Amino acid sequence: KYRPISFDEVVGHDAVVRSLQAILKRGSSKTFLFTGPSGTGKTTFARIIAKEVGCASTDLLEIDSATYTGIDDMRAIAATLLYKPLGEGAVKVIIADEAHALSSAAMKSLLKTLEAPPSWAYWILCTTEPMRLPETVRTRCTRYDLKPVSVIVLGDLLEDVANKEKLNLDGKIIDLCAREANGSPRQALVNLTACSG
Repeated sequence: KYRPISFDEVVGHDAVVRSLQAILKRGSSKTFLFTGPSGTGKTTFARIIAKEVGCASTDLLEIDSATYTGIDDMRAIAATLLYKPLGEGAVKVIIADEAHALSSAAMKSLLKTLEAPPSWAYWILCTTEPMRLPETVRTRCTRYDLKPVSVIVLGDLLEDVANKEKLNLDGKIIDLCAREANGSPRQALVNLTACSG
């Protein structure tokens, strides 16, 4: 319910937001790599980028790379980029979650399209293990390493959500939920939900 859907709603990654806004305004990159611990916002940023570039939900393809690991899977996905989406200014965005799970052959098959995607296409790779991606893949992407979010920022987020949800929680409970999240906004919200009763 509280996953950010715009850059304005993202917490704890101000520098990343500013950089992405500048890059998208210039149109200087079509391929992105988000790395960082689980729950820090990799897929959230990918979905926000899709929205910012005007990608319709029908032209957004999210891949669970742990399931679709093979070269044939990637060739089939890359083949969808041969055709421009319908509609004026239409774009296609492919989000590969857990990209490190792709096979070596699958990654090699993507090199050309990652380096020079069609003008209407964006690739966004998300991973918790960037060193498992070949350097040839990493160097073709604009990379953002998401760090754990501070306890103070998480506490502010939880306080805001608690107020919106009309939860009457002691400040110590909110602090505990923030500290036990290990820098993950998603986990902080899960913790808050567990304490909401």
